[in-house]
Amino acid sequence: MAERTYPGVCLVDGTETTKRKAKNDIKKSLTKERGQDQEAASWLVQFSGKYRPQYWIVLLIEKDATLKAIDSKLRSLWLECCGHLSQFTIYGHKFQSNPDRNYGDDEEGMDISVESLFRVGLVGEHLYDFGDSTHLTFKVLDFLPFAPKNRNGIELVAQNHPPDIRCSSCGEPADRICLECLYDSGVEAFFCEDCFEEHECDEDMSLPVVNSPRIGQCGYEG
Repeated sequence: MAERTYPGVCLVDGTETTKRKAKNDIKKSLTKERGQDQEAASWLVQFSGKYRPQYWIVLLIEKDATLKAIDSKLRSLWLECCGHLSQFTIYGHKFQSNPDRNYGDDEEGMDISVESLFRVGLVGEHLYDFGDSTHLTFKVLDFLPFAPKNRNGIELVAQNHPPDIRCSSCGEPADRICLECLYDSGVEAFFCEDCFEEHECDEDMSLPVVNSPRIGQCGYEG
């Protein structure tokens, strides 16, 4: 079976790309727009939904940024809803947003530079919310002579296009998720605004359709 391409956009110059081609397209765009800077060095890292791989982003991360800074960026872009705890798993070690030293000796905090952890080809995981969990995987794609534009040293340089999710009733693009239907069937739970107004379930038991692997979870509204 052929691997899905999952289309998206390179945000450096607005050109179309795919999940598989993003690395090379981003490098071309950065070289054309900014030119290489031998004094700059950043990691190119792709994050994906572990169970929803159609959702993906690529971050350009300053070489000595901390896991805490990356976690904060992931929260702001994709995850944050209720201030839940989070965790990276790298080389089998756990790095938590609020480690409990009394609970596990192998738990570390996120105030650690990725310069001592990352290498090209490294694969790891990120978890947000230990209750209604959103699981991400990530891969370090490259080490590049470019600096992120953002002050916090992390720049979003590519992202998937929103998946084509259709209303369960009329087939138009979906805007709302009925959580009651989602928990019951997991399938016919998506509605456009007009059809949702006619839907019989509790209006308060709904969330918006968002471009995030946390879609339909906890209180996440994007």
